[in-house]
Amino acid sequence: MIALRRNRRFFTLAVFSLSLSTVCNLSTAQTCQNEETSHATSEIITLKAVGDIVLGSDWPTSNYPTGFEKDIQTRLKQVLGDADVIFGNFEGALTTHDTTTKNIGSGTQFAFRMPPRFALLLKSGGFDVLNIANNHTFDFGQPGFSDTTAHLSKAGILVVGESNKIALQKINDVTLAWIGFSYLLRHNNVADTERLAELMQKARAQSDVVIVSMQAGAEGSEALKVRDDDEIFLGENRGNTFAFARRAVDLGADLVLGHGPHVLRGMECYKGKLIAYSLGNFVGYGALSIKRAASISAILEIKLAKNRQTLGFNVIPIKFNSQKLPEMDKDNLARYLINDLSRLPPLTGTVNLPTTSDGVEKYRRWLSASELIKILNE
Repeated sequence: MIALRRNRRFFTLAVFSLSLSTVCNLSTAQTCQNEETSHATSEIITLKAVGDIVLGSDWPTSNYPTGFEKDIQTRLKQVLGDADVIFGNFEGALTTHDTTTKNIGSGTQFAFRMPPRFALLLKSGGFDVLNIANNHTFDFGQPGFSDTTAHLSKAGILVVGESNKIALQKINDVTLAWIGFSYLLRHNNVADTERLAELMQKARAQSDVVIVSMQAGAEGSEALKVRDDDEIFLGENRGNTFAFARRAVDLGADLVLGHGPHVLRGMECYKGKLIAYSLGNFVGYGALSIKRAASISAILEIKLAKNRQTLGFNVIPIKFNSQKLPEMDKDNLARYLINDLSRLPPLTGTVNLPTTSDGVEKYRRWLSASELIKILNE
């Protein structure tokens, strides 16, 4: 499957360094960067990536307010802005099928069903690519999953994460290969090293740039820190995100995008490739928590070249309003948190996002109010 897309110009977002009067350029702020003077414009792409997306649920009954879809579309476009390609992790089913596979009476399982027309809402809001290798796209069984992939594809959204499939996308002169993994056996599984190697070999042969999406790891504020170990949550083995992401890069991935923990995690520049271990939530209307660490998140903006170089990246901090919808965070809390998490082992401290000195105290107060200091220090 190849999706063609018109060119969009990349714009560099200014971020503040420790000097209040000094602006730090995207290309000099990070270690995952290279000079771009030798690259033709058509050989450079900009990508924005966000975490988990739930647009409420109409099952067993619909409770969407008047004007919901128009308001959501406007907000998505406003917060996401522009890029050559915009990616997210869609959690739920776009279907009218009414039989769920989840045990919703258990208190630990939830079923998210959204109207099929929401596929067009996601597209008009800015999304070009959505991952569906996660623990909610089978909430309404195989019929719901098949409906979801069909509706997204019909809306012009590239679907990532179908088992044993590589999704190809052509942007300018650059061919991207997307592969989605999760901790579940019905998807490409993060513990299946043979399948990873096989898919990576095929993807490398078909494309210029390979991007791997992974939904894995425990959930919640207690799961902020990356571990080099299998993570067990609600009795499920949710994989070793650290080992999987690094193995993916060793095998040829140019970018690894993590989601599933519903909170931000650290990042690292490994062998010149960026790994974002969790991008947190992006939209949690009527569903996801916005308590403690889940109250903030981020948009990752990254610049990649046809020759596989990472030219630079930026983190755009967001926070959530009372409706669990994203808005820009002028306090930039996500940058401080990602920096702290990226310095903790087993990560290497290779990501150090620019911050302002006057924001440190606000960040410390937020950590204290959210009862996160102990977790970071453990």
